[in-house]
Amino acid sequence: MEYIVDFNPYEEKNIDNNYYADIEKRVSLRKSITQNEAENYLRRLCYEVRKSINPNMDNYDYKCDLAQSIFGHYFNKIGCKYSPCATHMAITNGVDGHSFTVVLLNVEGEEKPFLLDPTFIQFFHQEKCQKSAYFVSPILPNQCLLTPDAGYFIKEEDMDAANFLLRYGYIELTEEYARMYGDSFLNTKAGADPNNFKFQSIPGKIYINAFLAGKEKLSKPEIELMHNGQTIVPFQERAYRSLKVG
Repeated sequence: MEYIVDFNPYEEKNIDNNYYADIEKRVSLRKSITQNEAENYLRRLCYEVRKSINPNMDNYDYKCDLAQSIFGHYFNKIGCKYSPCATHMAITNGVDGHSFTVVLLNVEGEEKPFLLDPTFIQFFHQEKCQKSAYFVSPILPNQCLLTPDAGYFIKEEDMDAANFLLRYGYIELTEEYARMYGDSFLNTKAGADPNNFKFQSIPGKIYINAFLAGKEKLSKPEIELMHNGQTIVPFQERAYRSLKVG
């Protein structure tokens, strides 16, 4: 299926395990890392999640639960604070169902939340992001039973932020970006009249508080991920193995 955006996922070929192991160690101890280290670290994690789900990195439909589980088991291993979220719980019921993760990092002495969603691209397919995607009830002509996907509801002024999230798989959870992300799903709620549609919006701070309270159960057990080769091996473990081999 064709995307309404030019999906250009970030790729990182060469990896310095010692560099990431140092960041990871401080993350696990809740010690401070720099903004640049946080960005590099999360880009690498999202890249590894995408590659483990789909080596071709070109389709992530219905893989959000898998992505959330990979992140969750990894963060559990290193003792990092995170919140596994579901849109129907964190935003409202009746919206497009989707799983995502929020992780808290100590960045230059300040605890910052970051939204991790490497499968967000699945809501930007061409045929599901246009007005014709509204499906109106044959019995109640002013009530839609299905709406376009979340990508349809990204405002033009938010496209740069959305494109960042689509490319890298994460974004810092500021109030502005939380509002952009949350509203895109909020407006997929069925029941509106597509002929008299009014864009719904909630302040970003409310979304952030809801996302940080996420406590969804991981859908995939770690043993299943290990069997399928879909776990993130901690960088400290990789660095130790390399040292031992060397």
